[in-house]
Amino acid sequence: MGDILATEQFEFIAKKGLGRAHNAIAHSMAAFGDSLYVGATSPSTAGEDTLPRIMAYNLKTREWTTVYEPELIETTERASVPDVQFVGVESKVTDRLKSRTPEDFMAREFGFRSMLVFKGKSDKAPCLYVATLSRTGGTILRSEDGKTFEIVGEPGFGNDEVLSFRGLTAFKDKVFVAPVGTITNEYIDRNLAPEARIYVSTDPASGKWQDACEIGFGEDGNRAIFSLAATKNYVYAGTGNPVTGMELWRTDAKGKAPYKWEKVLAFGGFRYAQNFATAAMAEFNGALYVGGGITGFGYDKAHDIGPAAAELIRVHDDGSWDLIFGEARFTPDGLKIPLSAMGPGLDDPFNSIVWSMCEHDGVFYIGTHNWEPVEALNKGREIIGGYQLWASKDGEEWEMILSDGCGNPASTGIRTLCSTSIGLAVGTSNHANLMQFLARIKRSKNAFDGSHTGFEVLIGHDPD
Repeated sequence: MGDILATEQFEFIAKKGLGRAHNAIAHSMAAFGDSLYVGATSPSTAGEDTLPRIMAYNLKTREWTTVYEPELIETTERASVPDVQFVGVESKVTDRLKSRTPEDFMAREFGFRSMLVFKGKSDKAPCLYVATLSRTGGTILRSEDGKTFEIVGEPGFGNDEVLSFRGLTAFKDKVFVAPVGTITNEYIDRNLAPEARIYVSTDPASGKWQDACEIGFGEDGNRAIFSLAATKNYVYAGTGNPVTGMELWRTDAKGKAPYKWEKVLAFGGFRYAQNFATAAMAEFNGALYVGGGITGFGYDKAHDIGPAAAELIRVHDDGSWDLIFGEARFTPDGLKIPLSAMGPGLDDPFNSIVWSMCEHDGVFYIGTHNWEPVEALNKGREIIGGYQLWASKDGEEWEMILSDGCGNPASTGIRTLCSTSIGLAVGTSNHANLMQFLARIKRSKNAFDGSHTGFEVLIGHDPD
């Protein structure tokens, strides 16, 4: 086991969206070959300088290369549909950005939601698979060499109202994925898919997928599959449930699909809807860690949930579970007291969700989404805050490594974490464009200049 990376061991390898300020989110990452691959998502594709990209950072030469850009296609009705994920002020921002899309063309993809290195039946060697966000229906890209990409399978796996796919997860000889988001000619919802499904394939290159479970596991409250993860013995699926709180299900994936699934957690770990969704999950030291909370800015307006900060739960192979940080409470499984002695949000009420998790060199790292900068802007206060990175050697005692967006409060979240041969990669999510617009309509002096825009990537370097 290595040491926890120190703050001074981190350096930026990308800022300002690598020259494209509208590339706001480092939405997906994977180590493939000699490079770190980053899929960027852009809220606006009003011109070539805003297009999202897949970029490769050569871990030996330390140079960036653009390896994929979306094809420009004829504009459809879906080019400027309103975004129902946001209401009030935020919807004005979204509509304003989309209205800038030129009439004659649009980008086929506006982001890249998930990545996985996997060797299927038709693959001669491990390939890079990437899930896209697209107004014409999310697709899966495949690359053998990390330089050329092809679409495999139909948009939305036959349903072009599926916006994207999340949680590409390998388990033994199978890959699992869940649809995320809905796109129609009337609206776009970035979180809730048309149906809460999970798909499985042993040969993703063929584009053939099967249902891995019953829709929503047979429960109406499960509106979406928010995260997937695998341990040695199981594939786990975490739901978004605004009625009774997130649920956690698992299967050993034996036999033919759809598989038999077992419910491991319910009622948001008995915190109910304040643990609305599982935004991230990962294995560490043989147990599954599950981050629960409310996506967005700490409050779900559509379902009137929150505000509430994130929790972290640890699930063991025998189905028992521990509360790592969060709200102490009585449950049918006994009294649950946070083993870290820290409350929700790691004692920070603005850490609304644990957005990413990763083991690197025997240490477990988690990245948060922190909405304090938005709250400060709304209240007319000095804008402070931003993402946080925490680390633990045992999953119980935690140390904060990075905070306050590393000096950029517009960087509100750590969207991706990836272990590489040279260190831990950290990819951020940026809300500068949103906050600039909020500042204008509120006639606030608080605003961000161009130096605050676009995603950022840091590397925490291992000692030589």
